[in-house]
Amino acid sequence: MSGFPGSAFRARMAAGQLALGSNLRLSRSAEAGPILAACGFHWAMLDFEHSPASPHLAHDIALSAIRAGILPMARPSSHDPHEIAGLLTNGALGLVVPHVDTPEQAAAVARAARFAPRGNLSVPGTLAHFGYDKSLAEACGIFNEEVVVVVMIESRAAVANVEAIAAVPGVDGLFIGGSDLLWDLGLAGQYDSPALRDAVERTCAAAARNGLFAGMGGPRDEGPWQGFLRAGMRMILTENDLSLMMRGARDRRAFFERALSASDVTA
Repeated sequence: MSGFPGSAFRARMAAGQLALGSNLRLSRSAEAGPILAACGFHWAMLDFEHSPASPHLAHDIALSAIRAGILPMARPSSHDPHEIAGLLTNGALGLVVPHVDTPEQAAAVARAARFAPRGNLSVPGTLAHFGYDKSLAEACGIFNEEVVVVVMIESRAAVANVEAIAAVPGVDGLFIGGSDLLWDLGLAGQYDSPALRDAVERTCAAAARNGLFAGMGGPRDEGPWQGFLRAGMRMILTENDLSLMMRGARDRRAFFERALSASDVTA
């Protein structure tokens, strides 16, 4: 195994272990990756679909994450190979691609994420992911082995096509976008619905049959996660950076309110 986070992430998935991540929507510091690493997380998602993040900040955050052992993944706003190339050649070491409904779309994004001969990703002048002591050819070869391509299953059409999508060469994982899928099913916010459980089970089964891993994001309540984990979900998008901060702040507020109440009672 290499010393880079793509290989470490793949090893966790192959072993059936959890890989915990956070969606970085509002973070602006390159310390985001090291902070997540210190908390025992394994990957971070730079969100360009639902975030005001700027490319140069994403570059800094991604490279710092790699140095900390965190896999920096990017969620592009589209399937545009030019956008994908800009994200991957400037620090990201993986993709979480939204709204992949067909095997043809999956094949296109898988090829857009790798250099020739495995894909059609445009070769940059430099590739900083693995340090500055490697030739461009060597760095691109390492990149092709390290990059992790995950496609999002978040519509009725995607669930219907999940087996064919899972069979596409170059796809490493299937990821249910729980919120969008429920909206598409007309069940907004119903994370305990039988329809979502069925989609989870179908996706996990398709992933297992094709040697892929399965992941998921969306639920904030802890209840539904037990069933999703039993079904085989291992790449977990826990929460975004804003909701994690708010959860921690609320927990601390509640602690001090309880502490004050206890001290008043015993005074």
